[in-house]
Amino acid sequence: MHLSKEELQEMEQADIRDAVAEELVDISEIEIDMKKPVPARVEEYVQKVGNPFLVRVGEYVVKIGYSDQAGTLNERMKQYTRKVAEIKY
Repeated sequence: MHLSKEELQEMEQADIRDAVAEELVDISEIEIDMKKPVPARVEEYVQKVGNPFLVRVGEYVVKIGYSDQAGTLNERMKQYTRKVAEIKY
């Protein structure tokens, strides 16, 4: 399954408010063969979820975004926590 750039952009722009939870794939139930190379795992994941930007985790609808900015997840979480603390306190 090879998606065009336009197809991926359309999927990325899906509005979470229009999502019907029951129609989305619950990613907590998906299993990916970790022995495959990364490109094959990505392709398998996309085949199983359909839209990699809009999924369900249990009863929650989740919109996933990606950033071109550098930094580890830990660094980004610290930055996010500081930002939230500034807003609330």
